[in-house]
Amino acid sequence: MNTRRRRLGLLLIAPGSAYLLLAFVSIVALLVSYSLRTTQTATLFSTFDAGTWSSALSDSYLWSTVGTTLRVGLIVCVLCVVIAYPLAWSLRAMGRGWRVAAMMFVIFSPILVSVVVRSYGWAMLLRTGGPLGGVLDSWLYHEPGVILALVHVELPFAFFPILAAVRAVPAELGEAAADLGAGAAQRFREVLLPPTVPGLLAGAQLTFTLTISAFATPALLGGGRVSVLAESIYTDIQQLLWPRAAVQAVVLLVLTLLVLAAFGLLGRLVAGRVGTRSAT
Repeated sequence: MNTRRRRLGLLLIAPGSAYLLLAFVSIVALLVSYSLRTTQTATLFSTFDAGTWSSALSDSYLWSTVGTTLRVGLIVCVLCVVIAYPLAWSLRAMGRGWRVAAMMFVIFSPILVSVVVRSYGWAMLLRTGGPLGGVLDSWLYHEPGVILALVHVELPFAFFPILAAVRAVPAELGEAAADLGAGAAQRFREVLLPPTVPGLLAGAQLTFTLTISAFATPALLGGGRVSVLAESIYTDIQQLLWPRAAVQAVVLLVLTLLVLAAFGLLGRLVAGRVGTRSAT
């Protein structure tokens, strides 16, 4: 019976999986093909030449763009997790009701608005004479303004995995630790935090990967002063520099895969430690 169910499950997911795999492999193959040429041609097949890779990897501007992309991604990731974690515990403590529903709607609302509208909204807030212009006037068209807007939109992607992990923690754990004499800090550090670490990692992984591939917000709020990989790729495509754009796209893809692999490895290590602690 279990074998039949497994086969049926494989048959159900096979068409979608095959389509996604084919699309991913085709796009990656096309990117690699375009990156291995120096001529500006749209033909599917062309003479391979590593000259574009050589010039791109020796270009200090590319590495500066990579550094900015990773720095913005890391800062946004840390800020989102730091904000989302206590917020998740607060909503758990509130239980159910209209207040929780209202808070969930406020947290989720950035995703309901177009990225262009949202970015222009932040530009209006941060501009000279805007509501935040007097305090944060220098943030517009600079990295802090880009980070602020990205935290606003990426926060839900950090919050919901963390909230799911927090709600899965039995309330009796904290009460039992308190009965055994553990203080508030010790209860949090040794009892409540470990089960929620997988949710923390999932939220951080989503936030970081989405941020390093963000385009519209850095382009509109960076004002050309905050150069990230996605915007640099778009600029090269506009100038018909397809081989160079393909090189940068491959670099961004490799960075994303490395981040996913690192978070996956960290998640397995944490899960192993949590499982070992629970067994003992």
